[in-house]
Amino acid sequence: MSATVLPFRFCRRLPQIRRTAGYMVSLSDHHAEAHLAEQLKRLSSSLRRKGVAEDLIQTELANYEYAIRAQLLRLLLDEGDAA
Repeated sequence: MSATVLPFRFCRRLPQIRRTAGYMVSLSDHHAEAHLAEQLKRLSSSLRRKGVAEDLIQTELANYEYAIRAQLLRLLLDEGDAA
């Protein structure tokens, strides 16, 4: 008997998304992109170790990246309004 492993949707982990995007705002573009790439790499490794199916991992990574980039854009637009 085998089970399908379904992770909690990472794109709904708002505190983690806000923290990652908030940190990325403080970095140069190059370092922010490297930080995001590292976060996505760690997430994919963790999901693979837990036995999550590869197609689900790719979906989770894409959704999580989209959520972080959306939050990053919100932060950057708010910064622009403050100026």
